[in-house]
Amino acid sequence: MPMSAEALGIDYTLFSHVTCFASGKGGVGKTTLTGNNATKTAANGVPTLAIDANGQGNLRREFGMEEGDKGDAFYKALREGTPLVPVKNVRPNLDVVLGGKELRQINTLVLEIAQTEGMYAAFCRLATCLQPLLSQYGVVWIDAPPENPNVLMLCLCASRWLVTPVKMDVCSLKDALNDVSDAFKAAKQVNQLLELLGVVHFGSPNGSSSIHKEVVKEARHLLGASTHVFGETIHASSKTAKLARDLGLSVWELEALKRAEDKKFEDTISNLASAHDKLTTALLKRMRERLETAA
Repeated sequence: MPMSAEALGIDYTLFSHVTCFASGKGGVGKTTLTGNNATKTAANGVPTLAIDANGQGNLRREFGMEEGDKGDAFYKALREGTPLVPVKNVRPNLDVVLGGKELRQINTLVLEIAQTEGMYAAFCRLATCLQPLLSQYGVVWIDAPPENPNVLMLCLCASRWLVTPVKMDVCSLKDALNDVSDAFKAAKQVNQLLELLGVVHFGSPNGSSSIHKEVVKEARHLLGASTHVFGETIHASSKTAKLARDLGLSVWELEALKRAEDKKFEDTISNLASAHDKLTTALLKRMRERLETAA
């Protein structure tokens, strides 16, 4: 049985543009961040792949997609160890690997692969299926599921960067960060190039600098003093977020639409769109800086 990722033919230097949004808790913004970052990088002309590793399959809603195959193609690729098959041209420059209820079989699949091929083959299965596609894309964003250690391990073993969003509550800050920290340490044993790119503060009121300071303090207490917490926060605006998802648009696409019926809260839309744009820029900039430091 293979005793390393390298023995499976995985070259982690090829994964330098793959980012996983992950947390130990649901509802902290992983899917929203995946969708908004993917539409923005694609709109900027970067060939982009978005991967939904969730059994609920909600990432499709960010792009206005139908339910599709409910993750069946994704699951079959993992089962067979064959390349992922994305839905092409969801937007110009944007392809999407759909999630859905078929992915709820992954836990059983991971155990089966571990028994027949070994633990490295099991936890590197997504990396095996993703690697053949990497040369086609300038950036890959993965939406990892909460509270599913096996699938989270698959996602982290197929990524160079971990970004963990948090909200200002005990469950999100303490329990979820502890969970994702444990998963990161485990995945790092397989994927030695995996790096925590940073923590994103999500869902507090706009301009809440005192709350942000508390998030920074707690994140560094739990994850280490050198942990990067992005200053570019995504503030709460439930009405705008719901409208964007209902229409299958990113927030910046909603802003560009400028519908007459949205005029009464267009400033809120504009502010949230700007926040997402700034975060996308900050994420890509930090990736470049970290790669330059590692070179």
